[in-house]
Amino acid sequence: MKRIAIVIGHNAGAQGAVRCTDGRTEYDWNSDLAKMIEAHDPAHIKVFRRKRGGGYSAEIDRVYAEVDAWGADVSVELHFNGSTNPAANGCLMLSSGTSGSRALAANVQKACVAALGNKDRGVRFVGKGDRGGRSLWAGRAPAILTEPYFGSNKAECEAADARKAALSKAIYEGARA
Repeated sequence: MKRIAIVIGHNAGAQGAVRCTDGRTEYDWNSDLAKMIEAHDPAHIKVFRRKRGGGYSAEIDRVYAEVDAWGADVSVELHFNGSTNPAANGCLMLSSGTSGSRALAANVQKACVAALGNKDRGVRFVGKGDRGGRSLWAGRAPAILTEPYFGSNKAECEAADARKAALSKAIYEGARA
């Protein structure tokens, strides 16, 4: 059975995008989602949090060193998208482009689109120096960043809330495939 690391995007001090419906941040909303994912198989899933200090690069390097020390086979970093356009929509996965990351991203993307019914924005490959890239390249295990919905889109927030259990199962099943 695969060991799945769930990394909560952002940290307690810099919590990321804010949902338009309830003001919850990426860090807060995804903290709950991470617990739900972990509950599917606590023996093989572990949640990791970025700890503040030393700047962004140091935080990413530190959390992915913890993921590596735990012996993760794959890692999934949880986020949601945001836009100044309230109509922006869809589900997107970010991948390093390595074969393991591509396969992981494709599996999780397919499962998340099915769970939420959002527009399929596909899988995007991100370089080491690109936004989000450090997370995808810092650890040993194949890694992805999830962006399953837009927190700036009221209908997508409502759907994500209504289908949060299905989303947790989708991420779990996509990651273990």
